[in-house]
Amino acid sequence: MPDNQQLLDFSYLIEMVGDDPVFLIEFFETFIKQTPIYLGEMTEALASENWSKVANCAHKIKPTFSYIGRNDVKEFVQTIEHNARNMISLEKISVDIERLEFLLVQIYDQLEVAKKEMQTRL
Repeated sequence: MPDNQQLLDFSYLIEMVGDDPVFLIEFFETFIKQTPIYLGEMTEALASENWSKVANCAHKIKPTFSYIGRNDVKEFVQTIEHNARNMISLEKISVDIERLEFLLVQIYDQLEVAKKEMQTRL
């Protein structure tokens, strides 16, 4: 189970794109804007028990967690994807998605702090 207090680590993202505060701020803003959309789609798919769509939404959101150093969350989302795609532990998926929503609130807060730190470098 991912830890909601774990700090973000941008070293992989910086390694991939460079230490450009403007780009990093844009990345953080995109993450904050896009993930709720994917999460909303996932929640809708869950409500209609469309397991392949739940899996596809999880698949879309999963890689973004690597960029912010949260491989624990990436693996957690991988479990949601796997369970939905293979129709395993379906009763657990809604609890896992709620947990993911909770984790994302913490991550958004951390990204807002990181954005402010990056803005001081502009």
